[in-house]
Amino acid sequence: MSERVLIADDDPDIARFVEINLGLEGFEVEVVHDGQAALDAVRANPPDLLLLDVMMPVLDGVAVLRAIRSNAATAALPVVLLTAKSLSADKVVGLTAGADDYIVKPFDTLELIARVQTTLRRTAEVRSTSPLTGLPGNHRIDLEIAARARSLEPYAVCHVDLDEFKSFNDAYGFLRGDKLLLALSVCL
Repeated sequence: MSERVLIADDDPDIARFVEINLGLEGFEVEVVHDGQAALDAVRANPPDLLLLDVMMPVLDGVAVLRAIRSNAATAALPVVLLTAKSLSADKVVGLTAGADDYIVKPFDTLELIARVQTTLRRTAEVRSTSPLTGLPGNHRIDLEIAARARSLEPYAVCHVDLDEFKSFNDAYGFLRGDKLLLALSVCL
């Protein structure tokens, strides 16, 4: 399944150019032309990545970004800002609001594609690792097993499951549960 990218840019020529080039790279692309439409599209069906113009009608890109970051359902969505604003202060505003990357127009097509791919890869890596223990999660483990099996490389897997761990959390609280998980992860 291809990754979905939502492009939010009020310039139809730029939006179409980006749509065509990302489509050629195998991405499924949707385009909207104002900030409110971007926010509505993200809420209705979150994409894998949002390419967001800063200067748009109805709702500007930074306001859209802040709304996305303030909603638990969309807070982790990778967002790359596209803008003609090239001053450091402008970049700082976007990055401080929660942008994962910032691309200044006019941009090189290869750089745009590389930044989209890199942002998606970094996001996948973060999601595949436990933030508490730093250990790989199920998705990452499955990918590694599949890669080793394809290469016929020998491998070993150790699966640890804590029976009735919910009861421990219920009795002693999540803070102590997290401390226990962290201590056990060090032993592995």
